[in-house]
Amino acid sequence: MVVKETLCGVQDSNRTIFLPLSERATANVKTMAQTPSSGLLYFDSVDISTQKFLDLIRALLAAEGASNFASLVLKPDPFSYFNFHFHKYPGFVHRADQSDDDFFEAWLTDPGDSPADCLWANSERYAVLPLPGSWCIYADRKWETGVLAGPTEIIALARDFYPFFRVPPEGFNQQYGEPPQNSNAIPTIPTN
Repeated sequence: MVVKETLCGVQDSNRTIFLPLSERATANVKTMAQTPSSGLLYFDSVDISTQKFLDLIRALLAAEGASNFASLVLKPDPFSYFNFHFHKYPGFVHRADQSDDDFFEAWLTDPGDSPADCLWANSERYAVLPLPGSWCIYADRKWETGVLAGPTEIIALARDFYPFFRVPPEGFNQQYGEPPQNSNAIPTIPTN
């Protein structure tokens, strides 16, 4: 599961790579729901497409002595949608020896006869994980919001490095999933 073999190239044979990453991302998202909002940083979910955000990812990696990270789509469902239609998994591992252009190219790669299903266009929910590391990024495009969670020193480093963190939209704090249909609705944690 590498950048030149994204979902967009992560073949069926790489299920053993993708599955633990998917499980780790899902577990991290559930942990975020238990984390006080003061221990999280929020950003616009489209920030993943900016150089400054990639620089933030690299700074967080360096702080923990890591250099590789994984990006993966959590929704649409990696198994019943992406794997079913393309025989690939929606994610990639970005290695230290790969360029920034490789990262952005991976997000825009056609998974197979469907440019509209590249990760950038068809990633309602995505996660970014260090390999190895203790922080996690989760974003939900319907909410137009992403979240960074991690140890106190990672949150402090990120806050100092990245000037575009913001207040989350009302109803998003500690609740991940579908936007509320009315003011009394509470979103739920995604299970897929």
